[in-house]
Amino acid sequence: MSELILTVDIGNTTTTCGVYDEKGLIKALFRFKTEKQVSSEELFLKVSQFLSLFKIKSQDIKGLSLSCVVPPLEGLWVEVGRRWFLREVVVASSETIKIPIDLLYPGEVGADRLANALGGWEKYRTALIIVDFGTAITFDCLSDKGVYLGGAIAPGIFLSMEALFRGTAKLPRIDLSKPPEKAIGKDTVSALKSGLLFGFAGLTDSLIEKLSEEMPFKPKVIATGGLAPIIFPLTKNIEKIDPTLTLDGLFYLWKNR
Repeated sequence: MSELILTVDIGNTTTTCGVYDEKGLIKALFRFKTEKQVSSEELFLKVSQFLSLFKIKSQDIKGLSLSCVVPPLEGLWVEVGRRWFLREVVVASSETIKIPIDLLYPGEVGADRLANALGGWEKYRTALIIVDFGTAITFDCLSDKGVYLGGAIAPGIFLSMEALFRGTAKLPRIDLSKPPEKAIGKDTVSALKSGLLFGFAGLTDSLIEKLSEEMPFKPKVIATGGLAPIIFPLTKNIEKIDPTLTLDGLFYLWKNR
């Protein structure tokens, strides 16, 4: 079997895993809820069970490449790779992601944002704005030379919905899989959908326009993250969805190590 690399993006809400062959083709893709109270043994067992669904054995994995925005879990995942898979582990950071970073404090930028930047540059080789719809919505800007310029961070849609639910007496949790037919809501649910979905689409377009004004070259705008398919049709400035961009960046991190 060809060399297989396990990429792992540990987010605040969800952990997403992808298995790549040496050519960069995805052989498996799966995700599960991020849990902070977990052991390395439990993580290894969970990942091995997912791999078995794709008929991949743990010994087929030749290395791990990971990004983590939950500090207590980073060491556990490194242990999973080195102790249980018995493989080399590469961790995304401002030191290991080999792109120029034009920030005041490069060490502060999230590992997932740097993985997005690396994946975006390797795949598109042009000025970019990458919008990642996760727990937070992040906007990352790359120059036409592949320099990471910085960006913006806004609260995520589910985070905002939970704040509304917990901070009010009568507003319910709602299904955001489909937008309302009109912006003027005729009941509480449609009004909430309008505010959240149309509202965040407007926030997204506005920030893209503002960021673009400060970039020397017109950027290509890419979206990724779990809610990207829902927000994308409501925006006017996002050009395409790239659902595996973060994992692609982790594959390139391994490949370029």
